[in-house]
Amino acid sequence: MSQEFQKVHRLTPLLRMWTLILAVVAGFAFNVNASTWATVWGFISGAHDVSLWPMLAAIAAFVLVCAVIWGLSQIWWKATGYRLTDEELQMKRGVLNTQLRSARFDRIQAVDIVESIIARMFRVAAVRVETAGGNDSAIDISYLTRGDAEKLKRALLDAAQRPTPTPAVAGEQLVEVGVDKQVLVPEIPIMRSVASAALSMSTLITVVGVIIMFLTPIGVAGGLPFLAGMAPTVWNLIDKSWKYNANLRDGVLSVSYGLADRRRQSIPLERIHAIQLSQPLLWRMLGWWKVTVTVVGYGAETKKGGTSKILPVGSKELALKVLAAVGPLSPQEISRSAHPEHLSTPTFTSPAKAKWVSPLDRSRQGVTLIGEQAEVAVIHYGRLVPRMAVIETSHIQELTLRRGPIQRQLGLSTVEFNLVPGPVAMSARDLSYAQGTELLQVLRQRKLPALSASSGPELGLD
Repeated sequence: MSQEFQKVHRLTPLLRMWTLILAVVAGFAFNVNASTWATVWGFISGAHDVSLWPMLAAIAAFVLVCAVIWGLSQIWWKATGYRLTDEELQMKRGVLNTQLRSARFDRIQAVDIVESIIARMFRVAAVRVETAGGNDSAIDISYLTRGDAEKLKRALLDAAQRPTPTPAVAGEQLVEVGVDKQVLVPEIPIMRSVASAALSMSTLITVVGVIIMFLTPIGVAGGLPFLAGMAPTVWNLIDKSWKYNANLRDGVLSVSYGLADRRRQSIPLERIHAIQLSQPLLWRMLGWWKVTVTVVGYGAETKKGGTSKILPVGSKELALKVLAAVGPLSPQEISRSAHPEHLSTPTFTSPAKAKWVSPLDRSRQGVTLIGEQAEVAVIHYGRLVPRMAVIETSHIQELTLRRGPIQRQLGLSTVEFNLVPGPVAMSARDLSYAQGTELLQVLRQRKLPALSASSGPELGLD
């Protein structure tokens, strides 16, 4: 184990404040107007009476500012580093106020490599370590050379999966294990990424909004806040499916994607709790589906965090292949009981009287329990946007039976599955009260994970 803190890349301080540096350069460039260039040309062409001192003074000032920035960055760089101990990753930074953050190996949920546009220009990358506790608990180690980033990622993943971790430190040679990998999702064609984004409801709403802006008195100025809110959503649809690909190796799902910021995520399969297949309305004519997962430690999807879509867009066959690879069901069980478009062998379904609260979805709502002890639950719902969610019942944190005022009058109930934070929500909707109570009793007998130091948010409690 390394007892000394390893240095990050020397350019790290400058890359972290590159927007400020760019503003300084832009300010200098904008102040070099036409008359300044005329002065320089006059001196070059022989007009010796032209004074270059103002120009030289400006250049000298600019160079001095750059030197000061570089010198100050040296102080910050020396105070930044990381190391791997016998039990945890440690990251320190700060000059006046020193900050030391740590992540125990048994709490690591996923490790990502992120390459922003500016990082790709200098061939460096950041390592983002997701730990149990959500987005605020993530540790970013930036920046490292691409080689060191890959070594650190492999060391952390090895440490997170071993009972007695012995990770390598930067500069040590790592032994590659399980070099054979299964290509789960081939690289998604660019045109499919663009088309899927164009056929999303967010894009449709944005286009309608733009038309309204130009055809009504609202005008462009009045619609700018609307565009500012919708544009990032549309952009993320393209960015997070751009050249997306995924493969499996040694029980770890590795995905790569990104147009602006290239990201490589590595997710241990045991950290995936719930899987959902869904088909947006406008994708039906092309037969496309997407697969979303809840990963322990990721929480809700954010700009800094990784994607929760392990298949941004693809055929139904590919979506089912992904489900079989990362989920708890075998291909045979999926074929028999987990058709994403309809119920096949449901255990509980919404009764006919549920049409008064779910007139469109009533016939598509149901829950299927699979296994002798109901080890797996499959939830179906949605007619316009069909959805199917799958979970090992041991991953359910809590169970809640709810009855709204209309449900109470109709003798209906909904059983909610309370899961770790994430994009997948599951509930058995609009069952009869007797069926809801029976489902609750069955799931309360589910097998729970063994108590351990690393179980944390994975514990299921009623």
